[in-house]
Formats: sequence, structure tokens, C-alpha cells
Amino acid sequence: MVKLFIPLILMHVSFAFNQVLPGLDPNKKLPLISDYYFRPGLLKASATISPGRMLQNDANTINLSGFLEYVVDKNYSLRGDVIQFIDANFGSNSIIIPEFQNRLYIGVFKHLGKENFRWYNGIQAGTTITSYFNNFSLVKRTHVAPSFGLKTGIAYYVWDYFHFFADLSYLNSTLRGPNTGSQRMDELLFSAGLGFQIQTKKQVKKYRTIDGTPSF
Repeated sequence: MVKLFIPLILMHVSFAFNQVLPGLDPNKKLPLISDYYFRPGLLKASATISPGRMLQNDANTINLSGFLEYVVDKNYSLRGDVIQFIDANFGSNSIIIPEFQNRLYIGVFKHLGKENFRWYNGIQAGTTITSYFNNFSLVKRTHVAPSFGLKTGIAYYVWDYFHFFADLSYLNSTLRGPNTGSQRMDELLFSAGLGFQIQTKKQVKKYRTIDGTPSF
């Protein structure tokens, strides 16, 4: 009787080990990084209120800023920004008092990070249009000047259609024409909020197996 049970037990053990447990199937398909929200073809946009600090003109500013960005590949994107001056708290040392100021930029950004958390750095070229009163004159003047911007920030993508972001910008421009001579109008600008996005490229579903081999 014992001799009969031993082969039966061995057969059951062998059968059990030959069964693949759920989740350990080497042919089971798991999502690749292509299923993450940040990927080539992503079109992003946002608008938010951005506080700023004029570095030479002794003023704290409030601006309306917005951007439109297209992700070219997993590491690079093209981005345009528009910044509209709303109001400012000018100090006693302020020389230029803008009545209207609009900044427009376009440039290239590099993205780093993994999965849906990214940090980015970019450089942009553009123009600054300023209508202003000189502190020593009641005559309003309008000036258009070349400008450039540097930006660094972070973003976290939480769904197909939106993400959260925060970034800091350095904006460089020089106002020429005031009675007191050329005036630097450099500014630090902080922006944060909710960004919206859509995917413009149809994604081919690719998977990986447990051992990392791609499968289609």
C-alpha cells in the first residue's frame, strides 16, 4: 500500500510545480513605459496667475501667464509662453512704471525623470512690449525689445488629461529710451497650477513579459 501511495504523491507534487502561479506567467503581458501619460505626441497647455519680482526696478508684480507645449520625444519638447503684466507694487526706487507689458517666448525644453514624474529645464527667445511712464516724466512711451528666458520646474502627470506643475523663470530684457538711459527689466517669475493635455498620436499597445522581453 505504501509503495502505491508514494508514486501518487510524487505525481501530485510534480503536477503542482508544473502549474504556473497567477502573476508569475512568463508570457503574461505587462504595460511598458509607453502607457505612461508623458510621451511623444503630448500637447499641453495651461494658464495661471504668476507673482514676479523685478530685479532692478524695485517692484513686486502680478502676471497672467500661459503656455502651449508639444512633446517631440521622451526627452525634448517645444514650448511657447505668453506673460501679461496685470499690476505691481512699486517701491520708492522704481524708475519705470509699466502701464502695459507683454512678454512672448518660444524655445526648447529638456525633460528628465521617470514614469509620470518629470523635471525640466528650458531656454526661450522672444520679445517684450512695454508701455510705460518714466518716473521723471508724464509722457507715455512704448518700446519693443528682444528678450530671453530661462525656466526650470517639475511636473507630475496624474491622468490622461491633466497634470500638476510648478516652475521658476528668469526673464531678461532691457528697456531703451527712458530719460535716465537704458533700464534693465529682468524679472523672476513663479508659476504653479493645473495643466491640461491631450495625446495627438495614436499609441500602439506594446507590452513586456516578466523577463522584460517586448511583446506586441
